[in-house]
Amino acid sequence: MNFLKPSVTIQNVMENFSEKIINLISEGVIIIENFKVLSANRAAQKITGFSIEQMKDKFCFEILRCELCQKKCPLKSRRKFPIEIPCVSAVDKFNEEKFLRVRLESLEKKWVIIVEDRTREVRLSKESFGKYGFSDIITASPKVLEIIHMLPKLAVSDSPVLIEGKSGTGKELFASAIKNLSKRKNKAFVKINCAAIPEGLIESELFGYKKGAFTDARIDKKGLFSVASGGTIFLDEVAELPQQTQAKLLRVLEQGEIIPLGATSPEKVDARIISSTNKNLRELVREGKFREDLFYRINVVYIYLPPLKERKEDIPLLVEHFIEFFDSIKGKNIKEIKDGALKILINYDYPGNVRELKNIIESAFVLADGEYIDVQHLPLYLREEKAEKRRVEEALIQAKWVKSEAAKILGVSRATLWRKMKKYRIS
Repeated sequence: MNFLKPSVTIQNVMENFSEKIINLISEGVIIIENFKVLSANRAAQKITGFSIEQMKDKFCFEILRCELCQKKCPLKSRRKFPIEIPCVSAVDKFNEEKFLRVRLESLEKKWVIIVEDRTREVRLSKESFGKYGFSDIITASPKVLEIIHMLPKLAVSDSPVLIEGKSGTGKELFASAIKNLSKRKNKAFVKINCAAIPEGLIESELFGYKKGAFTDARIDKKGLFSVASGGTIFLDEVAELPQQTQAKLLRVLEQGEIIPLGATSPEKVDARIISSTNKNLRELVREGKFREDLFYRINVVYIYLPPLKERKEDIPLLVEHFIEFFDSIKGKNIKEIKDGALKILINYDYPGNVRELKNIIESAFVLADGEYIDVQHLPLYLREEKAEKRRVEEALIQAKWVKSEAAKILGVSRATLWRKMKKYRIS
């Protein structure tokens, strides 16, 4: 789904605040005061199903009827305006479910709710993606959304796919989605972590062996490529394959056949290969650690999953998602996260990516004993980083931004100060 910013802004409303003008706007515009509707344009009436006469003096939650209204109203969350919610489920006057993009603005003592109907787009996306795990991909990042848009096209092909991304970015989730969108969706999906299997066993795991191939080979054993034949095989951390195994994998890609250990003739297999790595394979090829011919064979379709630090817009969405998830399984009735704690999470770089953020929220659930997650509930290392950033900023201010003087105040070298400024994005 393409969550672009709505074309209407608060400036549009303030400069053209007349019934004639706002009725020309395609997005729904609802003006409220003390949570009661004052005015709404035609688009808002069409989206909600309520006429302006039915809306006036009604509470906004009676009109919008969205999933956040009663439980997690953004207007009560003390978040800074504008507040943007990429997609929220709502029910119109006729009890039909709709999916809305919502933007909230402050207008003196009033609020402006700007809504855009994304129902058709969401339903089409759910038909294509929902039952295949895309509901687990929480994102408003243009980079990730671009990947999602192209997945149905590449999934119908049998071409090999290479997914690069740091640990915790969701490589296996995307591999599963590709498989489940493909014509092989009802066939086997075999996953193997190439880094987790000892070098001496990797070939027998992948290609199998014949009875008598070695001392303990008492019966024939199918390899994972044979098990996956007709379906898909996911080679996680493919960069960890030994050179000898890389050569045999190349044979599978080029000739569609394997030779089990102890076999005298090749066997045909038909498995689509999806590979993933948390390393830069091009650099490994230049260093001679990964075969160049194999690299080009597995890299027919390339997907790069950006780390969480490159898609900060996803952090509030993911935090909200994980709060709802842990609230449902732990039953602690934690409603939301305080602004100070959320700011720390947004400013952190997440070497462990989404997986690390999930662990942070789970840890906060253990420590929190009220309805909110606050700074004191976050892991110590995050709070220490915040304190260090504040010390660096105070030293720079005290030294009037003379870096050599600030370094003396902090008791560190100028190079160390420069690294800390870069780390905390202080300029």
